[in-house]
Amino acid sequence: MDKIYTVAFNQGTPRNKVQYITQLQNTHIDYIFLGSSRVENHIDCAVVEKLTGKSCINLGLQGSKTNDSAAFLQMLQNNEVTYDKVLFQLDYAVNFDAYSPQFKSYITPYLNNETVSENIKEDLNQPWGYKIPYIRYAANDKLIGFREVLLQLTHKKPNVDLNNGYVLLTGNSVAVNGSLPQNIQKENDGVQLLQQLEPNHLIFYTSPYCNNVPNREAFMKELTSNYPQVFNYIGLFDNQKGKFSDCGHLNLNGSQLFTAQITQDILLNSH
Repeated sequence: MDKIYTVAFNQGTPRNKVQYITQLQNTHIDYIFLGSSRVENHIDCAVVEKLTGKSCINLGLQGSKTNDSAAFLQMLQNNEVTYDKVLFQLDYAVNFDAYSPQFKSYITPYLNNETVSENIKEDLNQPWGYKIPYIRYAANDKLIGFREVLLQLTHKKPNVDLNNGYVLLTGNSVAVNGSLPQNIQKENDGVQLLQQLEPNHLIFYTSPYCNNVPNREAFMKELTSNYPQVFNYIGLFDNQKGKFSDCGHLNLNGSQLFTAQITQDILLNSH
């Protein structure tokens, strides 16, 4: 069973971004976007490519932590994927030094793959029981279980176009769930690794939040103090209606406008 599952995920049609990266080799992508759902739902690479004439991929992952993005970049480099710029969405995730549960599940089939560096395997600190055949798959059945294996073996394509990576949101709301932190962790392992891996072509930016989220100004003051190079778009849509699906995520209208704005500011005007 372990061998069947492993072959399915290593040779099947990519159905998530971790699997897509493991199979993406010896190619060039001009612009790579990394981060959480605030990348996945905000950056439409079709807009970037139309405006710049260059290639783009959105590798944002729902619920992602900074360590996930650093691992993504290291995996791309291991697979000899080259690029011109890496854009990372910097926000409250800098307060967490960890891998997301979703990433830890998706990476499980590739723990013996050369795409995944030894430092990532050590940092993941997966349970000792994963050395027993099939246990790693059984423990992550929700995301990489029997149903997913069948879809892999039958070459069922995902709902998301992984060549782009953008997932649009509908709705029109500024509903607030929680608040932004007032304090920012001064050092973050994932951010530091990103900077080590890409010292020359890494760009930080912060996506819009609605203006009624608590602590927004204090949070952004702290963030820009610790990361003065960040491009700040947190208030881009203040006093504009119809741009948010919820307070922290843009809808289709907002994401198209934001993608065009960041493309114009950072990608087109930086040359």
